Amino acid sequence: MKKLLLLSLFFVGCSHTPSSSTLGAKAPVSTYVSAISYQDLALEKPLQRIAFGSCANQDQPEPLWQDIREAQPDLFLFMGDNVYASHPTQQPIAEQYRKMDQIPEYLAIRKEVPFMATWDDHDFGQRDGGADFKGKDQARKDFLNYWAYVKNSLPPEQQGVYHAKIIGPKNKSVQVIMLDTRYFRSPLKESPGNEGKAQDYLPQDEGTILGEAQWQWLEAQLKRPASVRFIVSSIQLIAKDPKYEKWGNFPKERQRFFDLLKSTKAKNVILLSGDRHIASIAKMNLKNYGALYEITSSSINRANNYADADTHYVGPVYSKENFGLARIDWKKRTVTVDIRGFKNKVENSVKIQWP
Repeated sequence: MKKLLLLSLFFVGCSHTPSSSTLGAKAPVSTYVSAISYQDLALEKPLQRIAFGSCANQDQPEPLWQDIREAQPDLFLFMGDNVYASHPTQQPIAEQYRKMDQIPEYLAIRKEVPFMATWDDHDFGQRDGGADFKGKDQARKDFLNYWAYVKNSLPPEQQGVYHAKIIGPKNKSVQVIMLDTRYFRSPLKESPGNEGKAQDYLPQDEGTILGEAQWQWLEAQLKRPASVRFIVSSIQLIAKDPKYEKWGNFPKERQRFFDLLKSTKAKNVILLSGDRHIASIAKMNLKNYGALYEITSSSINRANNYADADTHYVGPVYSKENFGLARIDWKKRTVTVDIRGFKNKVENSVKIQWP
C-alpha cells in the first residue's frame, strides 16, 4: 500500500498534492474532487495526434495507458465508461473516480496529456440507463467534480454534460464535439423475453437520444468553421446490425443526425464511439453528402472475445484491449485513424482524405 501511495503522489501534479483523505483512503468516499492537475489544451496550436478510447474498469489493471502514452498524443478523448459504477459493488460513483486516480499508468498519462471526456452508461450509474434514471443528477455532479474543465465550461442553465472545443489556427482547426447520449435519452424498447438482458432492443419511432436542447446546440456547433470535426458519441451511430444499444434503436434520431450534417453542410466529419468492447471501422455513403466514417474503440481493459458484425464494417473487428489514434497530415489533408492494441500494434486502419 505504501508503494502505491508513493507512486500516486509522484505522478500527481505538484501544485495539487492530494491529501490523505482523497488518496489511499480505505472507506468509500461519497464526494471526490480529483487532485490531478488538468493539462490545458494549447488552443492556438494545430493538433496532429488524437488518441481515444473507452471502457476502463478501475478495479482491474490498466496497462494499456502506457502504450497510449508512448503514441504521444496531443489530446486523449475518453468516450464513456471511464469508470464502472453501475453495479451495487461499485458504488458510490465518487469512490470509483478515486480508485481511478490510484492507477499508475493512468496517472502518468494524465500528467502529460490533455483529456476531454463524456460519459456512457456505467459512469452514468445505470446499465443502459437514460433520462428516467433517478440517480442521473448525482452522477452528473460526480462527473463534473472529476472533470472540472467541463464544469467550468458549461452554461449554468445547461443540463447533461455535452460540450465542444475548437483547437488550432483557422486553416488547421479541429473541432471536438462531445455528445451526451445518456441524460436525455428516452427508455429503450426491450424485446419480449429478453427484458433486463441488455440486448435485442427493438427500434422505435418515438423518443430521443440527445433531447431538443442538445439538438439545437449541436446544430449551432456544426455551423462553426472548422477544418476537421471529430464527433464523439458514446454509442455506435452508423453500425445498426448488432443487438445492443445504438442509435439504430431510434431510427428517426439517427436519420435526424444525418440530415443535420447535410443541412449545416458540415464537412470533414469523423465519428468516434465506444461502449461495445470491440474495435471497428464503419463506413457509409450518405446520399447528397458523401462518405462518412465511424471508428469504435473499446475497451481499455474490458475486452470481450465475441463475434461482432455489421454491414457497414470495413476490415476486421478487433476484440482485445485497444485504443484509437487519429493522425492528421495538414499538408496532405488526410486523417489516418488506427485501431491499436498493446505495443502500438495497428490492428485496423483507414486513411480519410478531405478536399
